[in-house]
Amino acid sequence: MTKVISQLSKKLGVARKLTWGSYLLLMAVLLANAIWSGTPVSLMVFTMVPLLIFLPGLRRERYKTISMLCFVTLMYFMVTVTNLFAPSANWLDAVELVLIVVLFGAAMMFSRWKQYSLYQEDNP
Repeated sequence: MTKVISQLSKKLGVARKLTWGSYLLLMAVLLANAIWSGTPVSLMVFTMVPLLIFLPGLRRERYKTISMLCFVTLMYFMVTVTNLFAPSANWLDAVELVLIVVLFGAAMMFSRWKQYSLYQEDNP
């Protein structure tokens, strides 16, 4: 039995835009926060590479890659919450946290709806 989701293409479009927007903004905020706090370049690279690994799969809209991105954002969530409660916390840490939560939720739904859309294309 095929599960039909109403307005799937519209939902997929919104999830796509939210995922890309929060992904790109998170990269920019991570970079800005690293520069603001005087983080060495080697640690900046270490911070950015896990997210950059998912860029090709995100561009191709592979739902498995997008699902894995959700798991990686949990690592960023743990670090950001810890940083937020540190004495040296700044407003960029709070922005990071919001973007991570939005990215997790949007990517999770994007992945799921993308999987449904591929299934519905194969089984009309």
